[in-house]
Amino acid sequence: MKLLAILRIKDQIATIDGCLSKLSSIADEIILIDNGSTDGTLEKYKAYPKIVKIMYTEGYDEGRDKIMLLEEAKLREPGWILWIDADEVFEDHFTREVAEGYMRSGYNRITFRMCNFWLDTKHCRFDGQYYLYNLHPQRSMWKNVPSAYFRNKKLHNGDIFGVPGKSFLSPYRLKHYGYVDRRKMQEKLDRYLAEDKSGDRDYIKFIDPNLPNRTYVWREFKNKKLNYAYILMYKYICNLLWLIERLRLKIFK
Repeated sequence: MKLLAILRIKDQIATIDGCLSKLSSIADEIILIDNGSTDGTLEKYKAYPKIVKIMYTEGYDEGRDKIMLLEEAKLREPGWILWIDADEVFEDHFTREVAEGYMRSGYNRITFRMCNFWLDTKHCRFDGQYYLYNLHPQRSMWKNVPSAYFRNKKLHNGDIFGVPGKSFLSPYRLKHYGYVDRRKMQEKLDRYLAEDKSGDRDYIKFIDPNLPNRTYVWREFKNKKLNYAYILMYKYICNLLWLIERLRLKIFK
């Protein structure tokens, strides 16, 4: 069954090889949009033959780009589609064999939690909104169904919508490197401030690298069985914490 990965990319020279190398070991084809890279990222695409199409856009519009990618992906008639960002990399033990099992499982959607590395690649932030980000899955692979869609929203567009049927939360996680580099964090904050006209800018305190924060240590074991036991434990602890959080929000609503 064909698995097609889609990405929206701009200036990800530090992470693009890790992302595309891992994706190439999992997906059959990759389609990407480059949103104006100038840091050498464009040259990296040549090394990955599974990239079957590159599209180019200008100006920040996350919804536009995701909708374009999904439309192009559907033209290639994959069985399943996977979306992640270019600064995200699946942990080592998530393989094509695991993905094949998911695609044969009877579920229509597989979701993944992520770790948001904070100022290094050993610590994941978990205070404030990062607590919910860690508990709630942020990325998906899904069966190619006509009803699937991305919202036409310029900023903070979110995950795929409109996938019916059963979902499964994978214990395998994504490593998010978007907050490792202090300079790039400041650039992201500046971009959000320039694009966001809503007036609701509470997220500033969660992106500003100079403000206080709390982290936990990332664990990923080389031994396959040990790692799987650990990520299962991690999954169910997060499930419990998510349930507690939902109950708390319901009680104090």
